[in-house]
Amino acid sequence: MYTSDQEKYSNTPTSEEVIAGVELRNAKRKSRWPAYCDVAQSVTGLLLGLFLFCHMAFTSSIQLGKDVFWNLVAFSGGYVFDGEEHAWMHVALIGAITLLVIIHALMALRRFPTSYRMFHNIKSQYQFIAHRDTTLWIVQIVTAVILTGMVFPHVTPMILDPEAIGPNFSSVHTYHNGLLWTFIFLVATELHGMIGLYRLAVKWDVLAGNREALRKIMYCVVVLMIACGSMTMWTYYSNGKALVESGEPIVKYEPVNNWWK
Repeated sequence: MYTSDQEKYSNTPTSEEVIAGVELRNAKRKSRWPAYCDVAQSVTGLLLGLFLFCHMAFTSSIQLGKDVFWNLVAFSGGYVFDGEEHAWMHVALIGAITLLVIIHALMALRRFPTSYRMFHNIKSQYQFIAHRDTTLWIVQIVTAVILTGMVFPHVTPMILDPEAIGPNFSSVHTYHNGLLWTFIFLVATELHGMIGLYRLAVKWDVLAGNREALRKIMYCVVVLMIACGSMTMWTYYSNGKALVESGEPIVKYEPVNNWWK
């Protein structure tokens, strides 16, 4: 058995020793933390990607009427249990999603280019090998930067004032944010999330040998999500504009049809 690193690494194992794995227990092992971080990034990315579908279904429900959206909000607030909406349940849910976003962002920063030279190398490689997956990765970097500046202004009002989540206040909030801000946020979110799910499927070999088909499915899903989100955005904006221009005080919406009573 080797007694020191100097002695250990000064010795060149024979072929018999290599085959037998002699002294492998003394070899220096690399840290497992990069692997843990990689798994954490994948898991949080998967959860957030799936959440986008739930979020789209949730917010788009307003196109079926304010009552539908109100009832879904009430359900997430625990109204179904005792006939009372619990603001802390909204805060807990939004806080959990925000925590996933933070963890995912921190894990992803490990691979984010941090110098001009890295950016230059990426650009050179992309120009030399114009691979579509490299293009998608660059799109993810750009959208990640955009989302960094837009996610927290989006979730902070909901955490600080969860009782304002509803058809009226959410519509007014969208109106004040404007169509441009909301559309940029929508496009960046859906591109980042759907490309992330695609790259995750490729990374973990979900559909072996069918990358092209998987990429086409991803493109279709992105278009559908942005189209649905755009119609939803316009509904919120129109409702908010009507409420603001009415000149009346904005009050919490009271449903005509309460599913939970």
